[in-house]
Amino acid sequence: MSGPDPLFLVKTSFYTGSYRQCVKEAQKLQVSEQVVALERDILMYRAYLAQGKYGLVLDECGSRHAPEFQALVLLTRYLQNSKNKDEIVSQVGNVLNDGAASMSPDIVAVLCANIYLLAGDYDSALRVTNSVSSLDAHAVSVQALLQMNRVDLARKEVKKMQDLDEDATISQLSLAALNVTLGQDKIQEAFYIYSELAEKFGPTPILLNGQATCYILQGKVEMSEDLLQKALDMDNDHPETLINLHVVSLYLGAGDSSKRYLSQLRNAHPNHSYVAFLAEKERHFDELCGVKS
Repeated sequence: MSGPDPLFLVKTSFYTGSYRQCVKEAQKLQVSEQVVALERDILMYRAYLAQGKYGLVLDECGSRHAPEFQALVLLTRYLQNSKNKDEIVSQVGNVLNDGAASMSPDIVAVLCANIYLLAGDYDSALRVTNSVSSLDAHAVSVQALLQMNRVDLARKEVKKMQDLDEDATISQLSLAALNVTLGQDKIQEAFYIYSELAEKFGPTPILLNGQATCYILQGKVEMSEDLLQKALDMDNDHPETLINLHVVSLYLGAGDSSKRYLSQLRNAHPNHSYVAFLAEKERHFDELCGVKS
């Protein structure tokens, strides 16, 4: 039987969205195994990416030649660059080929699959994650399958995660995401998962948004707004919080607040998929109305 995971606190902080804590835990953790040290460093840099510190990651990792860091740099460039995204995606295959013989092919696969996921190429993301077997890879598969409305297959991926480690934080979060999609009585089960994780590890914008989403789906919109305000207090520019507050404010008839949250989202995250989605809808509307921008 294997011992405790030395990266438990680093992983849990990252998965729950406590990114500053993730960096702190990674920086103070001393490990002797190269593979473990590599995974620690990649998680730390991904936490920096989640905080928008793209320049820092490029400065510290741009000259490192290991496939794991090549994949990390590619992901960073994709997140940072609003242009040339297709060119960046076209380079993923080469990195994957190099990663096949790397120290940790799982890390390379997960990072590359995340690029495909962000690009909306869910088939490619699944092809990559199916080549390895790790909790992180299965979690990316769940995200892709839910985006494709393949709940049946997402359920199977969650089962694989439970077989590997049912109590792992990432397994619990994937189950919660599945339950939210399934709806009905599963929404309450998802709410319990988010609540238990928040009680155990502390509330974060990710966990609060999870709880708020459950409330919205249950018609408890006012209660969701309270949670979202708490999430906003923790991170004033958290994109999912701003999106949910935009939607909730519209539902509650607070048009001015809704516009303010949307404006803040556009300013803080101009390349976010939701911003692009709304821009596309507005363009179609203008075309239908015969308006030339």
